[in-house]
Amino acid sequence: MSKYDYIKRQLAKTNKKNDENYIITRIWHLLDNYDIKINTQQYVVRSNKNQRVEYGLIDLYFPQFNLAIEIDEAHHMNDINQTLDEIRKNDIVNALDCDFIRIDATQSLEKIHEKIDQVIEKINLLIKEQWFIPWDLEKEYDPNTYIEQGYIDADDNVSLRLVADCCNVFGAGYVHGIQKSGAPHKFEEDTDIKRLKFFPNETWNTQLLENEEIFIEYNTIPEENEAYFQKRMYQLNQKIALFAYAKTSSERFEAIFKGLYVLNREKSKDTGVLTYNRISTIMPTYYPKDVKQPLRIAEAYNNDGYKVAHFYTENQVRKFEGKYKKRYKIISYS
Repeated sequence: MSKYDYIKRQLAKTNKKNDENYIITRIWHLLDNYDIKINTQQYVVRSNKNQRVEYGLIDLYFPQFNLAIEIDEAHHMNDINQTLDEIRKNDIVNALDCDFIRIDATQSLEKIHEKIDQVIEKINLLIKEQWFIPWDLEKEYDPNTYIEQGYIDADDNVSLRLVADCCNVFGAGYVHGIQKSGAPHKFEEDTDIKRLKFFPNETWNTQLLENEEIFIEYNTIPEENEAYFQKRMYQLNQKIALFAYAKTSSERFEAIFKGLYVLNREKSKDTGVLTYNRISTIMPTYYPKDVKQPLRIAEAYNNDGYKVAHFYTENQVRKFEGKYKKRYKIISYS
């Protein structure tokens, strides 16, 4: 797929909503920058009172800047809908930790254009930040992009095409595809890499819960569930580098990175359902063992002491610091 095809698909999603179509196409054409990626009708996980995953849609999303644009049409303007929109906004901000801008489509054309100009100005300033990475459609699907970067982050909305690609991000070195749903991590020995389907899949009922902070694995056939339960609890690795197989903004099913999860043994024993808690949205990536890699100069750790990234150049360190501020502790080898 070319960038032109991708952008056409994004804009086509707005064709039946006149206000969205006008505002989004104006933003895109005023930016006039093919290094910027846009997603329209971007899926986002929202919390709900039943703890089941609930998906909302963002009218326009800029994944490189973690910036969400919501267009308020006339039907949004009554008191009830405004309250619901505020709840929805808070859910989206909490889920993505993103900047959020509303554009009121009921205002005059001049006011709408003024708001659009503010969006354009904000994005053009963000492009000048040292951590900005131009959009490259092929590179974003290439495991080497994340290997060279030194980490992969669920908050970057990373999607890969094949199970082998998911494993190769972590140094598996597969040349051909693999038929399984994943493989053991070759560098972090307590971890498996898995691409799972979070929708009805034969006898499996695997679910993401609580804003993707938890997932469960469950087979609806009791005997098979018990066999896998015992194997995972007492034989297999206790951590999962998770990719969810789902439809993305490209309109295709792809493997979306969700982070690192650890088996909650106590919860699993209590419920008889394998239950995992997310411990990090970001993980270090690795070159294959048979490939000569650059010299590492630094590492980044979260507050729990888990290594989330490593770096090969000073520029990578600066970009990481600019992107994450002081969220992670960076330790230099020198």
